[in-house]
Parts: sequence; C-alpha cells; structure tokens
Amino acid sequence: MRNKFAIAMSFILFLIMITFIQPSVFPHGIVPVNTGSPGGTGITQMLFSYYILPFEVVTFLLVAAMLGAMYLGQRGER
Repeated sequence: MRNKFAIAMSFILFLIMITFIQPSVFPHGIVPVNTGSPGGTGITQMLFSYYILPFEVVTFLLVAAMLGAMYLGQRGER
C-alpha cells in the first residue's frame, strides 16, 4: 500500500514539474552563459529573474532528497 502511494505521489509531482517547466519557458532551448563582462546578462541574472520558479522547484526537490537520504540512513541504524 505504501509503495502504491509513493508511486502515485511521484507521478503527481512529476506532472506538476512538467507543467511549470515547459519548453516555452526556454524558448530557444539554451541559456546564455556569462561572457566575462561584469554588466552582462549571464546565467546568474537569468536564474534569479526569469527562471526563478524552476530554480525554486529544483531547490525543493534537492532538499526533499537530502531529508529522505538522512531518514533512510538513520532507519538502518535501529
């Protein structure tokens, strides 16, 4: 029963991610990289302005994965 719930939740989260991170968000499929000029619009400015939602989604997923790894690591010690 728990496995079915986990699979369903994973599928739902995957659909949410696909909904928010659409190909239309990245119109040309590339993000310009910093050219070395201090005032240029590089990947950092794009990351924190135009692509803030995908950045936050990835941050949330990485934190969830880290917490899950910590939980699974502690579970084996008991």
